Amino acid sequence: MLVIALLGLGSCSGGHFRLKASIKGLGQQNVRVVYTAADGSIHDLWVMAQSDQFEVEGDCASPSLFMVFNSMNVPIFTTVVSNGDDVEVEGKVVSPNELKIGGSETAMKWAEFVAAHKSQYLTPGNPALNTAIEKYVKENPKSLVSTLLVLVDYTPASPDAVDKLLNSIDDSAKPVVLLQSYNTMKSRMPKAATTIKSLNLLELNSQDYEAAVFTGSKPSLVLFWDKPMGEQAHRAAIDEMKMIDAERVQLIDVNIDVDSMGWSGAIKRDATTWKHYWAPGAMMNSSLLDLRIISTPTIIVTDSTGRQLYRGDDPVKARQTVETL
Repeated sequence: MLVIALLGLGSCSGGHFRLKASIKGLGQQNVRVVYTAADGSIHDLWVMAQSDQFEVEGDCASPSLFMVFNSMNVPIFTTVVSNGDDVEVEGKVVSPNELKIGGSETAMKWAEFVAAHKSQYLTPGNPALNTAIEKYVKENPKSLVSTLLVLVDYTPASPDAVDKLLNSIDDSAKPVVLLQSYNTMKSRMPKAATTIKSLNLLELNSQDYEAAVFTGSKPSLVLFWDKPMGEQAHRAAIDEMKMIDAERVQLIDVNIDVDSMGWSGAIKRDATTWKHYWAPGAMMNSSLLDLRIISTPTIIVTDSTGRQLYRGDDPVKARQTVETL
């Protein structure tokens, strides 16, 4: 789910770790931090972030997964920590796959892999990502990063494939404490909803709240976008949507910029006739929380019952999915 690069820092004493984060857009809020303590128990605590920054210091199982969620329990990032690490994290809330982390060689190498495959991380269960992970593990059987990739990022169709790939990693790269950390913490990671019934958002023409309903007689395609994703990516998504038969498919786009400045102008330039919505509060809007929208573009295709059939950042794949219905 993350893109990380290493910034060199000094080490803490061997009895504890320290993590400092500076995440633009985080502002002032409580963030939830979860990691496995040295005694094997789960530390699940709330830390105050101020001016986009927060700091955590503790004694962990070495190594341990370290997960951070915002005040609405939406994941911000996941990394790995060990006692003695002095870790620094930098990035933006709206770009969770482009974070920078320093102070841990393992976190750096995990990040380098994510950075090289960041577009593949946007689509859950991406076969190309699974293939890339398999290749990395084959080439790095003694790397702790291989274990992290298999445990956290590898999502093959068959659960047996996980065990098979994990078994191919050298025992020296599979510390028991990390496996225990993963097994005890994975239930703490909230999952994105796979069914959408409706979204109550501000509609452009009426300038009032209106429910976008995803159940009925048609499949739906919804594009979540904002200014930071760039004009080229926005245009590519809109052009693909224009190719879809709007009589047969419900088309919707949802702007998740923090403010609505420029929203109306962008829609006019698109010259589209489907429904346009803005989500006050951006990705923290209460209607969007269960969807865990953490990057743009995010495109979701549902059938007529609201069941998700595609989720990712590829407008061509989204169009092809809905055209098969």
